[in-house]
Amino acid sequence: MITIIITSMLKLTAHRETILNFINASNIHWDAEELAHALAGSGKAIGIATIYRGLAALDEAGLISSIQFGGRRRYERADKQHHDHLLCTDCGAVEEFMQPKIEELQERVATSKGFKMTGHELMIYGLCRECGS
Repeated sequence: MITIIITSMLKLTAHRETILNFINASNIHWDAEELAHALAGSGKAIGIATIYRGLAALDEAGLISSIQFGGRRRYERADKQHHDHLLCTDCGAVEEFMQPKIEELQERVATSKGFKMTGHELMIYGLCRECGS
């Protein structure tokens, strides 16, 4: 169970709590429409506008993380270790990976350019094993 401390900056409404709990219970990278469909299927239907507002508020508060995937914003648990992503441009499958050599190279490039890196996102686009066969 994840313990969450909410600051006074965010009002954790029942809908936001439902969205947060649903995302935290999974390892999926959700977009708003997928989340709306999944919530409705679980008997916890929430209007799409409420979901968009809730996702934005939870992301801004740092309770979930977001990343842009091929023109769509997706959301995941905020408690994950840093990782990068592979995105299938055919079926939309997302795979996470962590490669220390890539992380080291990015740091070296930033340092060599006198750049103080505060974060980064790496997205590799292509075809997954199933779609590339």
